[in-house]
Amino acid sequence: MADANESVVLEFPVQDGQYHIRASPGIDNEWPDSQFGLFVGEDNWIAVLCGTQYGKVRLTVQALEQEPAEIDQSWDMAAEKTLDCPAGNLTVQDLYSSSGPQRFEVTPGWIRLRISVRNRATALARPEFDPSPVEHHLIQAWPTPSHLEPELIYGPDEFARHYE
Repeated sequence: MADANESVVLEFPVQDGQYHIRASPGIDNEWPDSQFGLFVGEDNWIAVLCGTQYGKVRLTVQALEQEPAEIDQSWDMAAEKTLDCPAGNLTVQDLYSSSGPQRFEVTPGWIRLRISVRNRATALARPEFDPSPVEHHLIQAWPTPSHLEPELIYGPDEFARHYE
């Protein structure tokens, strides 16, 4: 796993207002109820909901050895969800392009994700296909001994308050 000070920063493509994080193949329910207006998903995948409908978001990914000691409150909203990741590989992928997913190695087993977001409502109000990302996401991943229920850390942001 990466050191807590090491991050991978991407300008990642978003389509239909979402991108996926997957821990193993398969989807049983294509669109379960939203959790906190930030993501939907099951034990092996989540779709992160974006204000950007088509375009790019700035995405920072950190694979950590343990839960971060502090919560960074500079974001608009943050929530956590646990994924079952038996092979120790998380992928971040868009929906429709032919480019392969971004892969990140993590400890095999249960992985806790903290997803922090900024500027989703601003991005939603922008014209479609604006090439420069204004929306930023931080994904922090660390091992956890068991499945934990999703948790809203703080928020919701303006986008989540109006999400249907």
